Amino acid sequence: MKPLLDITDLTVENLRHPRPAAGGSAPASLIHGLSLSVNEGEFVALVGGSGSGKTLTALSAVRLLPDPLAITGGAIRLGSVDVTTAAESELNAVRGGEAGMLFQQPKRVFNPNRTIGAHLLEPLKVHRGLRGAPARTAAVELLREVGFADAPKGFGSYPHQLSGGMAQRAMTAVALAGQPRLLLADEPTSALDKVLERQVLQLLDRERRDRGLGILYITHNITSVAPFADRVLVMDSGTIVEEGPTARVIAAPKTAYTRELLAASQLAPESGRRPRPAPREVLTLAGLHKRFGRGRRAHTALDNVSLNLQRGEILGVLGQSGSGKSTLARAIVGLEKTDGGTMTRHPAEGASAPPAATAVQLVFQEPHGSFDPRMTLRASMEAPLQRRRDLNAGARARRIAEVMADVELDAALLDRHPGQCSGGQLQRATIARALLLDPTILICDEATSALDALTQRTVLNLLLRLQREHSLSLVVISHDMDVIRYMCDRVAVLLHGAVIEVAETQAFFAGPSHEHSRALVDAAIPCRWDHLRTLMPGAAPA
Repeated sequence: MKPLLDITDLTVENLRHPRPAAGGSAPASLIHGLSLSVNEGEFVALVGGSGSGKTLTALSAVRLLPDPLAITGGAIRLGSVDVTTAAESELNAVRGGEAGMLFQQPKRVFNPNRTIGAHLLEPLKVHRGLRGAPARTAAVELLREVGFADAPKGFGSYPHQLSGGMAQRAMTAVALAGQPRLLLADEPTSALDKVLERQVLQLLDRERRDRGLGILYITHNITSVAPFADRVLVMDSGTIVEEGPTARVIAAPKTAYTRELLAASQLAPESGRRPRPAPREVLTLAGLHKRFGRGRRAHTALDNVSLNLQRGEILGVLGQSGSGKSTLARAIVGLEKTDGGTMTRHPAEGASAPPAATAVQLVFQEPHGSFDPRMTLRASMEAPLQRRRDLNAGARARRIAEVMADVELDAALLDRHPGQCSGGQLQRATIARALLLDPTILICDEATSALDALTQRTVLNLLLRLQREHSLSLVVISHDMDVIRYMCDRVAVLLHGAVIEVAETQAFFAGPSHEHSRALVDAAIPCRWDHLRTLMPGAAPA
């Protein structure tokens, strides 16, 4: 049986800015000597850190590499099509037809001016020849198949009206609309909570079993896909460094890099990592309420939220997509006006306490969206300091240098634009900018969800060090159970905008009291190292 996708000895280079190879004058390829295949009904996981070449491999498979990147060697066959030599018209018939594509950030891919139905009707017309009522019926049925409880409403919705999980389901429907034989899924669940991640993976697993769909699933978290993948390919620096059946790779990894990925994907909670200071509240929230929209379309984002944060404490806020976590973060820093309730920021001790406007700073989720792409990092860093009339140009430069050193970044990066930095570098720069005005509280809103496992652990450890050295109080907002367990002293769980449980972290994970909290904890269990072997028949004993 011929594979659906067969890549042999692939080489990809940057033709405009070739990287010099070590010890020679020839350019070093971004991908070199890469070979992989995906068979009918097979789920193959391509795993690696940021910059390893995973996304470039998927884009090469359908020849969608951006200029000036180009395939300079090897062969790619997608079904009966030779991708490396096919005409553009032939490739257009393959994209969305023979091969469906599932991306990481669906709301960035969807046209915000078009409904989900309009996005679905296009591939139904192009690849299946459906128009009018039959096309609409097929589109609604696809939405129902991927989990829309009210499929006709989903058909008429715009992307911004969907939660992250529903948007990813809608993109899955679009990817399946052309009845592809192969699905290229590039980090489709990294921004989703564990419950939704499991639902999307179960949906894809069902599709490959029912339809014989072949799946190339790109991820940085090897354990998240372990219960579903038949084979795992580990990628580093543009090449495959290890491959094999999932059970074997998980139970007995052959390379140090694979072992490092496995260790990084399993954040073990630290015990006694820091002393707890004497209790003193720095932030008090009492009965916060926020409602969006009017009439029947109104949505309650925050429902009588009452919480407190102690000096030197790390409070975790846990919840699914749409639970109100980000609305709460924006309300705390003053970016969202609440409809009711009170918020009190208690002044820090000492004369150097920052003004209320700078006492709380926000570390954003998406590092590439945190900076103006037209400005250098230096200009972005200097902007918030311009309001400090007590600082001249020299003092501003020294302050920027201090925070760059704090987050362990080379000051040479200040003259780069955001697009010239990695995700990890930009997330560190985001933290540095938040520290510029000496805050007492940092709000970290999914601050590492867009990072690979190796970079995530580095950034989390950086935040822990900064918290100790600067006596910061942190609010860590996340859907990732391992991040909450690793970082936090206490956990607050949000559901439909309301706080349903607050507990010490250890007690929470030992026995959550609310039914929804138990569901969240249970959803994360299959992704943990100590449960993987029980889920995969044939795995070697621990």
